[in-house]
Amino acid sequence: MITDPFGEEAAKITGEFGGLAELLSILPDYIDIEEAMARVSWEETPPDDVVYMGNIKDVMTFYALVGALSIRPYGSEVEEVMKRNAEIYLRRIELVGGFDVAAGIERVRSESLPSRDAFILERRGMRGITPEELENLRIAYRVHLSRFLRFWEGSLKEVYVRSGYAYLSKTQAFEVWRGYFKSRFSEVLRSIEHLDDDFYTKLNERVSKLLREKVGGGILTGSVKAQPLRFDLFPPCVRRAIEGVPSGMRNYAITVLLTSFLSYARFCPNPSRKDVRLKDCVKSVKEIEDEVVSVIVEAGNRCSPPLFEDQPNEIKNVWYHLGFGFTEKPSLDDSGSSVWYFPPNCDKIRANVPQLCNPDEFCRGIKNPLTYYLRRLFREKQRQGREGAGTGAEGGGDG
Repeated sequence: MITDPFGEEAAKITGEFGGLAELLSILPDYIDIEEAMARVSWEETPPDDVVYMGNIKDVMTFYALVGALSIRPYGSEVEEVMKRNAEIYLRRIELVGGFDVAAGIERVRSESLPSRDAFILERRGMRGITPEELENLRIAYRVHLSRFLRFWEGSLKEVYVRSGYAYLSKTQAFEVWRGYFKSRFSEVLRSIEHLDDDFYTKLNERVSKLLREKVGGGILTGSVKAQPLRFDLFPPCVRRAIEGVPSGMRNYAITVLLTSFLSYARFCPNPSRKDVRLKDCVKSVKEIEDEVVSVIVEAGNRCSPPLFEDQPNEIKNVWYHLGFGFTEKPSLDDSGSSVWYFPPNCDKIRANVPQLCNPDEFCRGIKNPLTYYLRRLFREKQRQGREGAGTGAEGGGDG
């Protein structure tokens, strides 16, 4: 039973087909769309026919979904597919009683801890819970801190740390594994080159339609269209960059983060493909200058020292990150001369400029600042709709 699509057994199967690229090229000949859809079409818990799926079929259907998502790798449907597939593998991990070695989560016995510490940890969770709940709180796993800190979204104070390891309950170990799974899923998704087969296009459409029907706008953000920027809904890292930052943070905060975030948020919040260009989304360079570059320049001027006074050529780098090549006076035809960089994921921001990362209540579970913004935009739209409906109802009563 495969317990990790990125683990040893899955890697062995993928290797037998000649690697991931070769596997993706032949998948349409081996499985149909319905078999892949079974992985995401369940309601509350994964069905037995998915949980007990054969190893080769499991690897094929999983990577069929990944291939389909690679057509539009930035939509929030990606998060929902990740979540549902993680639950499939966690169910299997429960059945076999352990994790694949690739996750780095080891089984331990609570007796291996100092008796006083084990007693305190157990007493911490004993009040008012069932024996089954208590079992989920017992220390049962450990993971090296270097891996734990990459995948744990909570506070370090929530876990027991000893000799370079975080000792975890079953519940905590599952949370760490979810973080590991999402990280590996994103890495593989970004590595896939463009797939031309209609199989993946049709599967992408089916997945998107199904999840919109099942989950609705409260989680998915695909219906958010290009619109004027809402600065009040920006994530904390972007707001901090706009305020201006000190030397040492300027180039990343302004040229990398702000340039990519503002351009996608304003002109292409839901890119239809990985190789989208700005000229596909705007009618003139002036639009970009007035609505995005002007904000970037103002933010750069708030830096200490001012970025573009200190480094005049950095404005060329801004246009480079927008996909126009290293230039100061681009034309629309220059779009595509370089890559239009997508906003970096939150883990990249934390690694490069940790001072920018000051999460608020909306950040939990978010992996990219653009996703944060799109979710808040959609929720704001929903809120306004509810208020409008309420006002309409009151108005009707007056008549």
